[in-house]
Amino acid sequence: MYDLQKLKDAIKFNTVEILPSNEQQLDAELQVLIVQSNQSKQEIRHYIGFEISGQIHLGTGIVTALKIKKLQEAGVKCTIWLANYHTWLNNKLDGQMETIHRVAEQYFKPIFIECCRVVGCNVDQIDFLDANSEYFRGDSKGQRYLDYMIKAARNLSLSRVNKSVTVAGKKEGESVEFGILCYPVMQVADAFFLQSHLVHAGLDQRKCHVLMREIAPSMNEDFGIKIGQANIKPIAIHHKLLLSLGVSANDVQNRMTADITEDLKMSKSKPDSAVWVHDSFEEISRKLKKAYCPIPKQDQSLEEIEQEQTYNPILNWCENLIYPAGKHVFVNRPEKFGGDKEYTSYSELKKDYFASNLHPLDLKNGVARTLANWFEPIYQYAQNNPKGLELVKNIKK
Repeated sequence: MYDLQKLKDAIKFNTVEILPSNEQQLDAELQVLIVQSNQSKQEIRHYIGFEISGQIHLGTGIVTALKIKKLQEAGVKCTIWLANYHTWLNNKLDGQMETIHRVAEQYFKPIFIECCRVVGCNVDQIDFLDANSEYFRGDSKGQRYLDYMIKAARNLSLSRVNKSVTVAGKKEGESVEFGILCYPVMQVADAFFLQSHLVHAGLDQRKCHVLMREIAPSMNEDFGIKIGQANIKPIAIHHKLLLSLGVSANDVQNRMTADITEDLKMSKSKPDSAVWVHDSFEEISRKLKKAYCPIPKQDQSLEEIEQEQTYNPILNWCENLIYPAGKHVFVNRPEKFGGDKEYTSYSELKKDYFASNLHPLDLKNGVARTLANWFEPIYQYAQNNPKGLELVKNIKK
């Protein structure tokens, strides 16, 4: 039996936006899900899809896994969708489907399982589905994927699809291959094909989720997302994005909001912007030492310090990754600089940092150690099973 408040709390955990954004509408849609699920004994289903296009960083692997853990605790059936056709359309890796499939099976899936394991997910209850296998599985469901895609396409205008190519990392209005226009259509169709009640991604995937909800009423009884006796709109969950390590003072001078845009987020296509989940302590430390982490100026007001620190990736990771996971930051330093201290809450850490009682280098070292200790099992797995990681690195070279 599902509980409304527990499900709602799981959906809101570490989330930057939910569609529908109206609280009353969200409650009403969740109530339909719960009533129909409890009556029909059907599970409430979730999915998040990934291109198989490179190494797994903290945003992809850990932020996602933390959300999956919370949803599992609320009774949701979670699915990770290995979107190899999307990867192929977007010409990632070497552009060969065989290579994409090998990377998915030898690297992405096993490393993602380790990510889920270190945050406390019930790994055995997560479905890892390969799009290539599901589209062509040979039974009636597989044969119907094209029907879902065409049905979705019939309800989408060209202008709306053009605006949504940003989900594939393209710029709206730029010249793209026609295949890229299929990308958002397929992503919309996936939610209906998988019959997902909760669709989940970073905020960068928002445009496709808006389209999913818009066309849901037009997908009718044959193609709509069902639970019990009801056809529903998928509820979209957008988790927080992590800031890039490549942020610089020049990047943030003229920004007026705290939104993490495409150029400021951690990205697997920009290795210096990211920490990989299987990095060693030495590698994590090396990357963090270069991060934008300005020393607060004591002649500034609290508002001015807050504004200057908005794009500090070290604080961003503490707020949106380390402390939501229940982890702490331990600072090791000589007594004359304040001595050792364990920060058990983000508010305590932030207060000391803003008051200049915590030096940026000490903060970086503490965060590096926290991450390395936390991800030690993933690092050891990658060391003991190097084939998949080497495959990805060689392709990237």
